[in-house]
Amino acid sequence: MKNLISVLALVCGAFAATAQTTEPQFKTTCENNSWNRGDKLMKGFCETRDLTMSAPAGQPLSVNADPNGGITVHGWDGPNVRIRARVQAWATTEKEATDRVKRIAIGTANNTLRAADPDKDQNWSVSYEIFVPRTTALALNTVNGGISLDNLNSAITFETTNGGVNLANLGGQVKGETTNGGVNITLTGSKWDGKGLDVATTNGGIHWKLPRTYSARLFTSTNMGGIRTELPVTKSGMFHKEVEASLGQGGATVKAVTTNGGISVDQERD
Repeated sequence: MKNLISVLALVCGAFAATAQTTEPQFKTTCENNSWNRGDKLMKGFCETRDLTMSAPAGQPLSVNADPNGGITVHGWDGPNVRIRARVQAWATTEKEATDRVKRIAIGTANNTLRAADPDKDQNWSVSYEIFVPRTTALALNTVNGGISLDNLNSAITFETTNGGVNLANLGGQVKGETTNGGVNITLTGSKWDGKGLDVATTNGGIHWKLPRTYSARLFTSTNMGGIRTELPVTKSGMFHKEVEASLGQGGATVKAVTTNGGISVDQERD
């Protein structure tokens, strides 16, 4: 009997250890705050909140970080959606800032993640770090904040006005834009798995990073900026430059364009 209990204890311990390793590893804290009013007369307060949502079925997970805040989404092997929200506010006194944070409500109804202040104040921000099953469709929107996506293979749309965009190890059908911000794209594996990538920025540069053996149809262009690449520049006018190339065995189109900004394409060895 004692031997049986010991074996069961070891098995339970192994399951517990496995469960721990599958927990998401959030990086968001109030200590790594990257959004600062820069006003010495203002006092700030910050807290993090952890939430869980069921993975949406048949429709995208919508995340709205308006008016202030960024969105980071990681694909993971867990069954549900795990969220860490960093809630911050600024006011003339620390108590006012604290009270403002405490009244911010974060809603998760109808597959939509969104924060609101019942007093309609805008001196606050909520940034999200989210883990979703890798094939979860996403619709993301923010005004003042960046968007970062990695390890996903799904239908994704995104838009931000003031913020950079970072995309890494993606597949599926990805379409999005920023008005004021750069775009960093890291392609991994041997090819784009899905319908393709289509992103744009108005005021910002684009940096591509991909393996030399990558297969895709690549298109990138700028109206006001240079292009640094080993690939042939197919058009090089006074105001418009572009690269259009069939890489490796060809395949899905991966496209990124800018109006005002330079472009670099780095092909790295595996």
